[in-house]
This record gives sequence, structure tokens and C-alpha cells, in this order.
Amino acid sequence: MKTDDAVSNSCTIAHYVAGTAARPLPPEVLEAARMCLADWIGVCIGAQAEPAAHAVRTVANAWNLQGHATLLLGGQSGAALAALCNGTLAHCLDFDDTYVQANTHTSAPVWAATLALGEETGASELEMLHAFVAGFEVSARVGLGLGEAVTARGFHATGVFGRLGAAAACAALLKLDADVAQHALGAAATQAGGLTGSFGTMAKPFHAGKAAMDGVLSTQLAAAGFQAATQLLEPGGGLDSAIIQDHAHAIQPANFGSGWAILDNSFKPYAACHLTHPAIDAARGTGLTPRELDAIRHVQASVGALAHQVTGGRNGAPSTGLEGKFDLRYCVALALHGRSLSAADFAQPLPPDAAVRATAAKVEVARDPEMGYASAAVRVELEGGGTRLCQVPVAKGHPGNPMTWDDMRAKFEDLVDASAGSRTQDIFDALRGFGRGGTRGLATIRMLSAALQD
Repeated sequence: MKTDDAVSNSCTIAHYVAGTAARPLPPEVLEAARMCLADWIGVCIGAQAEPAAHAVRTVANAWNLQGHATLLLGGQSGAALAALCNGTLAHCLDFDDTYVQANTHTSAPVWAATLALGEETGASELEMLHAFVAGFEVSARVGLGLGEAVTARGFHATGVFGRLGAAAACAALLKLDADVAQHALGAAATQAGGLTGSFGTMAKPFHAGKAAMDGVLSTQLAAAGFQAATQLLEPGGGLDSAIIQDHAHAIQPANFGSGWAILDNSFKPYAACHLTHPAIDAARGTGLTPRELDAIRHVQASVGALAHQVTGGRNGAPSTGLEGKFDLRYCVALALHGRSLSAADFAQPLPPDAAVRATAAKVEVARDPEMGYASAAVRVELEGGGTRLCQVPVAKGHPGNPMTWDDMRAKFEDLVDASAGSRTQDIFDALRGFGRGGTRGLATIRMLSAALQD
């Protein structure tokens, strides 16, 4: 039975999207959106050699769709295909940001859709920033509190809530009124999907790319008069009850006056599943000496329920880098051995390291009800009876222990230097200035795409 709140929820969201152009954004919100963009570009460029991105690009090229949206791997296409290619690229390394309260990699699909449609329509950088924020906030409000429940039931939250964010951002760019925006969101909601069973394969980044593509497509369809169900985003209205069939959780009525969700975004210092990061921090915090590494008898990594479910069931012996990113035992072993867990640590073929694999075989993953999404503890037992213990209440990159612009610059340099060389700093500075006047940031994205083909 729908409540009054439920009946009005999709309308509330649509009116929020329709009001994007008139809504002033605080400086800190614009700055957060720029950091999302800098991170997005960095992880895209770092992933340029990834087979998943090239497979998607090959298919997109074969479609020969004409358009003016930049493909970061070179060339231009229509907005929908550019969103597909760039959104997939952004999630290939699993190094992109996460809105923890929805367990969603929001920027990967939302920036991919925003930039693609923004270029196609001639939107200004500031308009794109505003549209991105609207998409982020919608994705966050619909996914609030549902991320773990959706993931626990086998669905990839990015494929569910990222689609809605992409559609909302595109509806804002096209300046759709609230009635039409409802149909765009309804069309996106009915395509929601992505299975956690695909984690550790190329299909996982494809979820983000397809979410971006469907956001563009849904909005363009609605603008052309396409009508979809408009009740799917109401509590119990269709989307939540289809995925969470025991009705244990439901979409909450959207409250856009409760603050800015984007200010609670999380960025990744490590190129692995976000759920592994607290245990990685804890393992690094044990500070083992080389002598102690040789004397490890047993390692216990105590993590929260979702980390245990998604990353704790693997055996510590991944055969590919993609598998390694979701293997908590392997990630803890890398951290204990002082590895930075950069993209290079998960390259394909996976770098051989017998010592790391031997340590991974000694790691036990324990589910601890006291641990949340961002916390973990690692206890190392040494031969002869010594122990080392490190507890991490909030992992680096999460709200409460955030990455700074200096941290982001270091991450960006690590990902982009090999491609851009001496131009890396100029590109980063241009992205920090995105929307501050002129089109320098957008021009930099196009220039970078061209440079990658040199």
C-alpha cells in the first residue's frame, strides 16, 4: 500500500532535477564535484590499456555512430556510446570513488553521461558541474541505506543507483521539466541491473558503462515523448520491491534539504575493491619488519559483514588482477609486504610474488559484527609467540579520514604520468579549474584524448 510520501517521492525527485539550473551550489559542493572529475579522469587514463575498455570501444566503433562526444581512447561518437565507453573505462581499475551509504561508484556512470551529453549539447562546464551534482544527489537519495541490502541480494549497486544518477544528470542538462524528467527516471529504473556474481570479471566495469549509456538513452527517449512508469522510485513502488523481495528495506522518501551527499563521498587510495580498504590500512599499520614477515604464523583480518561476503570468500591465490582486487586475503598480504596496492599491483598478467602468496595463504578473514563498512582490524601472530595488532576505525579516503587535494594530486600523477608526462600537472590544474570560467577543463579532456593516440 503506497503512502502519501510514496506517491510524492518520484515527483519530489523529478522537481529537484528540473530545478537544477536555478539552484545555487555552495563552493565546497562545486569543489567536491571537481575532485570527483579529477579522480574520474585519472582512473580513466590509468585504465587505457585495459582489455575490457578496448572490447567495448571495438564494438562502439563498429556501430559507426556519428556524434560530437569525446571518447577518451580516441575519436568521437554519439553521446550514448561515448558514455558507454568512458563509463566502462572509468571502472576498469576499480579505483574510482564510492558513495558508501549507497555502496555505489557514482562518478563512473554519472560523469561519463554528463560529459558525453554535455559535449553533444554544447553545455558549459558550469552547467555540467551543476548537472553532475544533481545526478550525484539523486543517486545518493535513492540508494541511501539500500546499498548493502542490494549488494547482499546479488545486485551491483552501481548498476542500480548509478543509472538513476546518470539519467538525472542528463535530464538536468536537457532542462527537462518535472513531468518529462519522471519518465526519464522511470525508463532508467526499469533497466537497473548488474550482478555481483560478475565481480572479478570485465562485466563489472561494463555495469558502470551501461548505466551511463542507459542514463543518456532514457533521457533522450523521454525528451522525445517516451513514457515510462513514474512510480518506480516510490517506497515499495517497484524498484526496491523487485530487488529486495522480502521487503526488509525500502527506498526512503527523498529529503534534499538534509545536506549534500557529495560532501560524504569517498575516494580510493588503493586500486582494489573499496571493501578491502579498511583491512589494507590495518595491515599496513602493523608495520612488520622483513624479519617479522618471514616469521608470520597466522593472520586474522576482522571485517564487517559486507566485506566478508563480497571479498572474504576467495582463497588468496587469484589468477588475474581483476580477481585480486576482490580477494581480501591477497590484498592484506600485499599490504603486509609493504606494497602500495596501486594499479600496477593488479596488472595483467598478475605480477608473480611467491612471498605475497605464501602470506595470503596464512590469512583468515573473520566476520566481526562490531566492524562497519570503513573499519577493520588485523592481528598477526608470529612464530615464537609475538603478535602485532592494528585496528582502523575509519579507512583512508572515507568521510572522517578524507583524501585531500594533495592526496588526489599524488594519485593522479601515479595514474597519468606514464601517458601525459610533463603535461600531467597542467591537466590536473585545469581539472581543478573546471567551471571557473572559459572552457579550459573541457578542452583539456579533448586534448588528453588526442594525446593518448600519439
